Amino acid sequence: MRRRAVVLVVVVLMAGLYVPVSEATGGGDHQGSLTTGEAVRVQPSEKSVLQATVTAEGVALNAGADCTNADLDITLTSVDAVREFGETTLLDGTVLGSFEQGTGLANYSGTFVGYGMPVSPDQPPGTIIGSYAYVGETPPSAATTGEFFIVYQCDTGLVLDSCYGPYGTCPQTAQEWQDQQAQAIPAISPLGIVLFAGLLAALGLGLLFWRRTL
Repeated sequence: MRRRAVVLVVVVLMAGLYVPVSEATGGGDHQGSLTTGEAVRVQPSEKSVLQATVTAEGVALNAGADCTNADLDITLTSVDAVREFGETTLLDGTVLGSFEQGTGLANYSGTFVGYGMPVSPDQPPGTIIGSYAYVGETPPSAATTGEFFIVYQCDTGLVLDSCYGPYGTCPQTAQEWQDQQAQAIPAISPLGIVLFAGLLAALGLGLLFWRRTL
């Protein structure tokens, strides 16, 4: 009887000392792959030995994304990923939300629906928002990290552009995306302007001569 009592006391004490490492402490919306308040711990020995390998395979605007959040559905295959990042921006460079944290997608294959991307404050209809995320390591590199980007009109959900691939493939802000679009429009050289003006002048003279012959 005494031995049983001692064993019971030891079990009770051990149970009282147990604290879960990754238990969520809050509820609500997602930020990245985690529920708000959830913590992910990576042992220093693991961080120093393991190297993440993340392949970004697709990205889509989440069905619930609007002018209050820019959530993504990201498709990836990850091995030993440890960190994740997210940032939402406007065309003028304003940052609406940003985070960098441990990831819940350490070893994952498939589509994670609802990767949380905060937008604060809520934006008016018609606003263009850029939603950028990466999963892998911080600092990121093409060898360890996959990235995802979408730019869209917040009230209609119209996706203007999307991108995914190894880190360094995509624009990271709406402003950077806008600048890339502007650079993609070919500029008219001075010679081209002169030739175009000459063509207009020739057409004008030809039209004048045609009227005089009538």
